[in-house]
Amino acid sequence: MKRKVIAVTGGIGSGKSTVINILRRAGYATIDCDELAREVAEYPEVAENVRNLLGDGYVTDGRLNRKAIRDRVFADEKLLARYNELFFDNTLRLLKARIEEIQGDVFVEISVFYAFEYHWDAVWLVTSDEAERKRRVMERDGVSANSADEIISSQKICSDYTVNIVNDGDFELLRRRVERAIAETLNR
Repeated sequence: MKRKVIAVTGGIGSGKSTVINILRRAGYATIDCDELAREVAEYPEVAENVRNLLGDGYVTDGRLNRKAIRDRVFADEKLLARYNELFFDNTLRLLKARIEEIQGDVFVEISVFYAFEYHWDAVWLVTSDEAERKRRVMERDGVSANSADEIISSQKICSDYTVNIVNDGDFELLRRRVERAIAETLNR
């Protein structure tokens, strides 16, 4: 039986991580592309590229100042695209290597869905009301309403999904919706 690689995507604050945690607790292999990008951020050449793009105040002792970067790049769509491109190739290489280490089906949490080309067997889009997403982002990340709006409006959401998981209720409802998505995706 062929291993399936399923993308789990959606806008910030939609509940992608909660869906991934449900899958992980159910025993499925998961990969978080944001974690891979954080690994890539430790590469000296990536930190240097960030310094060249944004300036010295955004990299200290080879480490990225994520808050300062977030405040700057999400206010400028073109700068955000250039910043993200610094990570794509290395993140894709890491992703492919991690997938190859896994024997069975794997679910990949990916925030920037159009970051790189990959042949997904299925794409799950997690959606939630924009006001709720904004509230979650402000609470979780400690950002202002304006910053949350900038981040939300900067994201290009996937339109080519195979399953839409609506996260508009409590945890138990979301868990049941994930179970239905598993049955629909893995039993094809």
